[in-house]
Amino acid sequence: MTTGLHPALQNVAAVIFDVGGTLVHPDWQRLQEIVAAESGTRFTPEQMYEAFYAMLQAADADLIAGTNSGNRSGAHWTFLNTFRSLGVADASCEKIRELLTATHEERHLWCAPDADAARVLLRLKDAGLRLAAISNTEDGRVNESLAELAAHFEFVIDSFHAGYSKPDKAIFQLAVDRLGLAASDAAYVGDSYGYDVIGAQRAGLVPILIDRHGAYDSIGVARIRSLAELVNQSA
Repeated sequence: MTTGLHPALQNVAAVIFDVGGTLVHPDWQRLQEIVAAESGTRFTPEQMYEAFYAMLQAADADLIAGTNSGNRSGAHWTFLNTFRSLGVADASCEKIRELLTATHEERHLWCAPDADAARVLLRLKDAGLRLAAISNTEDGRVNESLAELAAHFEFVIDSFHAGYSKPDKAIFQLAVDRLGLAASDAAYVGDSYGYDVIGAQRAGLVPILIDRHGAYDSIGVARIRSLAELVNQSA
């Protein structure tokens, strides 16, 4: 290889990205303050981060099995299930939901850009690849979450407005149709096997899983540990 790009990108014309957990991350410091104010327990950002991704792996397992073993509805369910897994009582979680909503209205809770995101997006564009993004949101505010990163994309599809959400293949098809490409000419990069990889595969895109903790070693798809691996390939 001489281009420096990941092998899965060698024969595609576009790269479509997931947003939350891929390009941007939760504001763990604000979340720490919210939980401490209501529960009296101050979890570290590292504790919340680890619990959050363990919760997402459980959600992935349900999507793969076609089951639903957890409460995955309502505003901020991902954070609330994370806090529950750390031992926060249900009664406190409902009050925390109200605090999350108020804080989120002031500033998006998913507002911390991945450290590699801006450089990687620029490198992909320099390599001639077209860029887009798809996000499942509860309120249609994905562009707020992306902030300055949004300018790198031809378009960003927000499930709240699109009427489809991942892993429904329709939202992936909507993206490749807007790009004017065949599905096989686009790669999709995301951090959820259930929502991102399965959805992309159903639609015929080339999936690339961000597996930061090495939890999916047995999965037969392209995997990276960080966004930087998309562009830091040696010859």
